[in-house]
Amino acid sequence: MVRVFTAGGIIIDNVVAADGRVGRDAMGGNAVYSAAGARLWLDEVGVVGRIPANYPLELLRRLSAHGIDISGIVTVDEEVREAEWFLYRADGSRADHLHAPIDAPGLPLHGDRLSAKECRTLEAHLRAMPATWSDFASFRRRSPVRIEDVPVRWSSARGVHLAANQPASQRAMAEALFARGLFVTADPGPNAQAIAEGGLSSFLAAVTAFLPSEKELAVLAPGLDPASGLASLRRQGAGTVVVKLGADGAMVASGAGHTDAVAVPAFPTAAVDPTGAGDAFCGGFLAGLVLTGDPRAAACLGTVSASFAVEDFGPFHLLGTTRGSAAERLSLLLGTLGSDLRSHLLPILNRIIII
Repeated sequence: MVRVFTAGGIIIDNVVAADGRVGRDAMGGNAVYSAAGARLWLDEVGVVGRIPANYPLELLRRLSAHGIDISGIVTVDEEVREAEWFLYRADGSRADHLHAPIDAPGLPLHGDRLSAKECRTLEAHLRAMPATWSDFASFRRRSPVRIEDVPVRWSSARGVHLAANQPASQRAMAEALFARGLFVTADPGPNAQAIAEGGLSSFLAAVTAFLPSEKELAVLAPGLDPASGLASLRRQGAGTVVVKLGADGAMVASGAGHTDAVAVPAFPTAAVDPTGAGDAFCGGFLAGLVLTGDPRAAACLGTVSASFAVEDFGPFHLLGTTRGSAAERLSLLLGTLGSDLRSHLLPILNRIIII
């Protein structure tokens, strides 16, 4: 029985880390990373997404072997011919929307380490590639995830995370699943402006928790700092809002008031690839809501999920992490919080910490 599931993109990632290390042909996508983030804390996790006909079956088998129910993955009779590339810079920024033919010659291999000059040359080379609209982003626009893709036998699930998707489809899924009584969390991703234009208040009314990044929050609440931006969204009807702040952690606003934002720091770790960290946070947050019902406790679980996600390329390091290791890291994270917040969370999280 699936207790929670995630819905969104399932792609292939090629990543150049900030230190020049190259990760090739890794399973990726916001649905995958958020499922991995939830799976760190729960056993019964499913994923819903659409893949092209030439998606590597071995990656699906690995995902299933790590305990993710893949029966919500739909294969579309279409092939993707261009791979996605993400290049991270030393300042923490990322060059994305870069594509190259899957079999293109002359590209760096997995395990290579590029110099700064080689990274700049690669970025220029990728930007010069002609657009063929056969990349994963274009595929996802043509084949958005829909409510009909959710397996009927998952009807008893308690929660869902809706990762960025075609805005109308994400909204329709939120409304349908929220009406069924599920915990519904949603990440606007690059569609924050489109969601706002479609009616932000009505979207917020259809989710339990809304989880934008700092960049996305700035689109929805321009000119405001994160705490004020969260308060603005609360005034527009959001029950719980969490802004993901990258290396600065997260900030949570929930409860009866509009100004009760609580900061949760990031867990310090040796980051290799930040791709998917925000999505892993969302999955861990959903698991935390289902397990505790407390958004601040959920943010702590999300923080731990994200910390494991960044330690290697792809989602399988996170998926291979033991629950005991997660509980140990959660305990360490709680030790960094202020005394009032720690005193509030310890009784809630004690069952998770003591495994």
